[in-house]
Amino acid sequence: MSEQDILKGVYIPPQPKLIDVIQHAGTDLDDIASAISSDPGVSAAVIKTVNSPFFGLTARIASIKQAVILLGIERVVNIVKSMMLRSSMSNIAASINMENFWLSSQAVAVVSSAICRQLNLGLTDEAYTLGLFHNSGIPIIAQKVDNYGEIIAQSYAREDGKVTREEFKKIGMHHAAAGYRLTRVWNLPKLISEAVKNHHSVERLLDDATIENPKLKSLVSVLKISEHMVKLHQRLGGVDVDHEWNNNKLSILGFLGLSEYDEEDLEDAVAYTLGGIP
Repeated sequence: MSEQDILKGVYIPPQPKLIDVIQHAGTDLDDIASAISSDPGVSAAVIKTVNSPFFGLTARIASIKQAVILLGIERVVNIVKSMMLRSSMSNIAASINMENFWLSSQAVAVVSSAICRQLNLGLTDEAYTLGLFHNSGIPIIAQKVDNYGEIIAQSYAREDGKVTREEFKKIGMHHAAAGYRLTRVWNLPKLISEAVKNHHSVERLLDDATIENPKLKSLVSVLKISEHMVKLHQRLGGVDVDHEWNNNKLSILGFLGLSEYDEEDLEDAVAYTLGGIP
């Protein structure tokens, strides 16, 4: 079964109308703030998010306009997109435990953001967005494949750590590609889309000297550390050993200039900052 066959008839949520309204506002801060504020639920969620410790603001934000001024248009729009991702998929009939999926994605997003702060990478909001969207292809494919939960478990059980290879072998498609498709439909920044597409191709990505954007490699590296810290292999795959991490950790840590001892210190620092790993 080809990728086209898998995605044929599968619902990929369109970019929400609110995002269209925001983008049509251009660079007018008042219009953008007004558009976001027009949806009380989204507005409240954005303010709650930007006031969380993960964004490190020194003063609390009381309005959407303040958020736009302090964080910038692109960052706030990405937060809005992250907030709306779950609601856009709320009616999807998937063959997986969606509550577990969302809790796992949220945990990865939070920890990724905290790691970026600890390492002073300056990518906290991008890491948060990537954490929420990186596995967005899973519920998309789960609409079409009844035993997808079993396939995910088999994927994480591979001792070579090639998670997407198992998916491709079984259904001719994998969630990184489906997630990439969604990020393009939603007009997410290219950096996020490329990170989603490559988040299970770490070895190739880090070895590719033609990729000149170090932010892409940094984001994916941070994501993989975060996935390992929150034990995503157990939460999604139901396996005790993180084979993907074991096969790639030296390359990931090396790229970030960390040793295995530094990794332990980093996990302790993140846990202390967050009051424990989510």
